[in-house]
Amino acid sequence: MRKLLGLISIFALVGVAAGANGAGATPPSGPPPDVKEYGRAQQVEGGKVIASSGYDVQHTTYTLAPGGDTGWRNGPGSTTLALIKGALKIEQASGCATRALTAGSAVVLPAGKFRLQNTDKEPAEILANFTNLPSGGGAPMDGEAGSAPDCAGFAAAAVANGLSADKTFRGDPTAYYNQVHAGHHGSDGYASSEIPVEVDKDAVMMTFVLQPGFSTGWFAHTPHVAIITKGSWAFFEARDGKCEKVEEYRAGDAWVHPVHRHMGAVQGNEPVEITVFGFNMNHGDPKPVLGSQPDHLDFFHAPPSECPTQLR
Repeated sequence: MRKLLGLISIFALVGVAAGANGAGATPPSGPPPDVKEYGRAQQVEGGKVIASSGYDVQHTTYTLAPGGDTGWRNGPGSTTLALIKGALKIEQASGCATRALTAGSAVVLPAGKFRLQNTDKEPAEILANFTNLPSGGGAPMDGEAGSAPDCAGFAAAAVANGLSADKTFRGDPTAYYNQVHAGHHGSDGYASSEIPVEVDKDAVMMTFVLQPGFSTGWFAHTPHVAIITKGSWAFFEARDGKCEKVEEYRAGDAWVHPVHRHMGAVQGNEPVEITVFGFNMNHGDPKPVLGSQPDHLDFFHAPPSECPTQLR
């Protein structure tokens, strides 16, 4: 599994780069975070991740044993699958389609029925992101399998076997849609957000543990779905000639961010835990790119004149 460069090293690298040719950049401050990466895979086709207000989002890591089968599952929203190890056969009710997914590849399935089968001799390791889940309800691969679609060549029924979930993170993006923040969908009448997924770019899933006193400084990031499971977190932007807290989240909340520049900081005296399912990173690059083209995290941004360089 590809590992991210530790953010302690990133802090040092940002400082060197900012001093050399990035005057005004504001690297992170405070205690360095702990970062766990679950895996990274190339997006083998385009698609859309769609998350709507009033519904939950979820990130889960799965293992599917050799010869294992999920049975038929129904995704009420988009389902992103990043295969880290092994090989899968994917059947979809939409178009009665069948495809193979190899290790290191990721796809986004639209809403509808799907079935996964492990066609390899080793366990398949899968990272999954689900959107538009019923509030407080189950996820597509929970519980018993459902009935098969009316497609020639598809099994009439499939009993789930060999599937186990390891890590699960779940959140409600309602707070995101109820807050006003420039460049995002929110209380301006939009009820859902879309992340266009670009072919040949990478998807990744990782958890950040951030200590009290930590601030990102001004940075940009690629699009992602984030879930906060511990603590309180806020984003700041320049607004009407002053620096404003435009988004605030607590454990159980989620957000859907496009490419965007802002500043984030831990609120209060408790550590924060955020798990991100990110999209559209440069393929094969295991660490953030410090330059004008952001790859997940880009700290090469000077602050607006209305806002401080760092929050203490």
